[in-house]
Amino acid sequence: MKNEFKTTRRGFMSVTAGIAAATAFGGAGVVFAKGSGNIGFAMETYTVPRWKNLDRPSFEKAVSAGGFKPITNQADFKVEQQLSDVENLLTVGVDALAIVAVVAEAGVNMARKAKRAGVPVIAYNTAIPSKDVDVYVARNNRGVGQKAANAALAAGVLKGNWIIASGQAGNTVAEEITKGYYDILQPLIDKGELKVVSHLFHDGWDPDAARRQAEDSLTSTNNDVAGFLCNNDGMAGGVIGALQKAGLAGKVFVTGQDATVEGCRHILLGNMALSSFTLFDQMGTIAGELAVKLAKGEDLGITQTYDAGNGVVIPYMPVEDRDITRENMVEYLKQYSPVYVDAKAVLEGVPKEKWPQGAESLL
Repeated sequence: MKNEFKTTRRGFMSVTAGIAAATAFGGAGVVFAKGSGNIGFAMETYTVPRWKNLDRPSFEKAVSAGGFKPITNQADFKVEQQLSDVENLLTVGVDALAIVAVVAEAGVNMARKAKRAGVPVIAYNTAIPSKDVDVYVARNNRGVGQKAANAALAAGVLKGNWIIASGQAGNTVAEEITKGYYDILQPLIDKGELKVVSHLFHDGWDPDAARRQAEDSLTSTNNDVAGFLCNNDGMAGGVIGALQKAGLAGKVFVTGQDATVEGCRHILLGNMALSSFTLFDQMGTIAGELAVKLAKGEDLGITQTYDAGNGVVIPYMPVEDRDITRENMVEYLKQYSPVYVDAKAVLEGVPKEKWPQGAESLL
């Protein structure tokens, strides 16, 4: 579905915004600064490499280039902390706000508070099902899941017993990627050719929780497992740890996401088939530039839309993603080492016979 949205800051500001915002925060004494010259970025974490090495710096650079001061904070995957972070940003004063919601439904409340404060909102990476969101910037998460499952189908291994390790429950990234898996798996499940023996969501995208899930699944199936679909490389690493313990690493199809150093090493060692990577530097830049436009009250000129659920359709700016495999590893590392992944760290300890062609040029 495509409609043209002309989203501007002025489009939703009202003379009662300050009063409404104060009421929303539970105190009539709360005052929000207008025209502060700041743009906020409420992130879910700094610990995952993509956030500190690509998303955050590229966003901040674009905001600074637009004449605004970026202010960022992170919630350590904690919903209550993120709510407090957003309140703090609004109290300090921001002219636009990007939110990486830990949980989508909690993001609805955050977007509402920002709107009442007269601050336009970008849902970044994670969709927020709220009409208070001005634009959603992200990859096609459902497509990421579909491509991972289709890779297993192309490899001829999408049959038998499979395990899905999903990220944070309520997080639209985790939920959409998982829906993408099932788009491909469900017809095979219906035919009786494939069984999902375990599917769990893991708070904080916890690798140890994924490892325990893998151990339990291997025990329950007597090691009769064809593959694992994992929402990110951290959880894939936990799964691979369990497979190594069982002597099955390299014999079971495993997917991940974010193409981290750990993920790339597992791909070269044969422990993992692929890791989906999004051009996070472009994503941060795009969001930063859009935030500047919103802060200035300019038209975004976006025509694509995204169905965020609950009957909410919001403007959408898609970002490219690609599957990183052994075949395109060198090209990937040339582009993103050392700013995101260090090629030397990826190759260190990996037998040279497992290096992809051209890897020597990376050292």
